[in-house]
Amino acid sequence: MEYRRLGLTEVQVSAIAMGGWAFGAEPGVWGPVDDNESIAAIQRGIDLGINLIDTAPSYGRGHSEAVIGKAVQDRRDRVLIATKCGLIRRNGGNSQVRCLRPESIHAECVDSLRRLRVETVDLYQLHRPDPGVPMADTMGALLRLREEGKINLIGLCGFGCERMGEARRHGPVVALQTELSMLEREAREDVLPYCREYNIGVMACSPLARGLLTGKLRPATRFTDLRAVDPRFAGEAFARNLNLVQCLAAIAQRAGCTTTQLALWWVTRQTGVTTAIAGAKRISQVEENAAAGSLSIPPEAAEEIDRLLAERA
Repeated sequence: MEYRRLGLTEVQVSAIAMGGWAFGAEPGVWGPVDDNESIAAIQRGIDLGINLIDTAPSYGRGHSEAVIGKAVQDRRDRVLIATKCGLIRRNGGNSQVRCLRPESIHAECVDSLRRLRVETVDLYQLHRPDPGVPMADTMGALLRLREEGKINLIGLCGFGCERMGEARRHGPVVALQTELSMLEREAREDVLPYCREYNIGVMACSPLARGLLTGKLRPATRFTDLRAVDPRFAGEAFARNLNLVQCLAAIAQRAGCTTTQLALWWVTRQTGVTTAIAGAKRISQVEENAAAGSLSIPPEAAEEIDRLLAERA
């Protein structure tokens, strides 16, 4: 496994991180999930060198954090835990709203620590901007949590350059989580250059485009999870995406890896990216993902990928 420095810190993170969204086992999100299988997958990932697990209290109403907390008890010194705050459900409802008021942040952090069974969150991230709360107040709350020893590093998730700049004016930001994959490359235009300029580590989420880039989907595949309402998985768009994946699968076969591993490798090789956060439900998926963290792809294969993506820009 390859390791990289996170921003300007001395923290080294694995090139492949583990995403905890599926562990939330929330109906209609990622389909059926078995907690024992999730725990085994998490532990296997750590044993393979994955040292960063990303989650959020919004994943299954805290269930993902609870599962991760159980899984890392005897491996805590080998793993960095990243979670988030700022997306909450009001009065037990299903819809989520943005809330970065200081008192809400503090309450969320305390609840996350309890579920994760830890004293300190290694990386605490604002899940989304909240235009209704001054950034000075939000960052002030995070700095107080750090002073109390409840969190260590501060990160952002889903922030654009302007909002990142605003956050940075009020406190140190070491990492940004942003979507990046062969199918979603917009971050290369502005977010990645910004993060390189200010030495902010980039944690690329959805590097497999919700499974599109695994090479395991077929035209007849039908979805009953959140992909059922994602336009990338329907009609002509789905057909075009699968056609691209077929081309990538041929490249992967010649390079001696799976399509999933090729897609993850591509993300980790984008300038400025620190780690690719890959979700998983089973040990076999974690093993496949982790292998991408030490993958070597021939230059001609990389050039072929670049040409293919340029043609479909």
